[in-house]
Amino acid sequence: MSLRTSLLKAIAVIALLITPALAAPPAGMIEINYHRCDGKYERWGVHLWKSPNMPLPDIEWPNPMKPTGTNDFGVFWHADQEEFKTGSKMQVNYIIHKGDIKEQGAKDMAFDGNGHKAIWVVNNDRAIYFAKEEALKDHVCKK
Repeated sequence: MSLRTSLLKAIAVIALLITPALAAPPAGMIEINYHRCDGKYERWGVHLWKSPNMPLPDIEWPNPMKPTGTNDFGVFWHADQEEFKTGSKMQVNYIIHKGDIKEQGAKDMAFDGNGHKAIWVVNNDRAIYFAKEEALKDHVCKK
């Protein structure tokens, strides 16, 4: 095996090792990723609260949290994981919505923030995915 081939293989292994770390949300944050097949995110936001029905500061139904940013999946929101802690539990409650138009079957959604720091949601799909690849696997609007 040539030096060049060995070097390329080593770079590939390093890239594979650091990719999950780069994809993780910032330390201490929860990340909700949202993909719309039409690519239109204007006025979409997320309503967040911790149990029992305590909204996060500055988040009200008519004033949802605006996306923190965009990525190759769509938009994402970051929220401080401490905001969701109640004792040893960390239930992240959310609804992605645009006014009264709600995603995921118009249901209140939740996931365990202790077990998962990031989720992926695809429009018109009720599932919560814990990997981007899993979220786009069976969707017509694959990226």
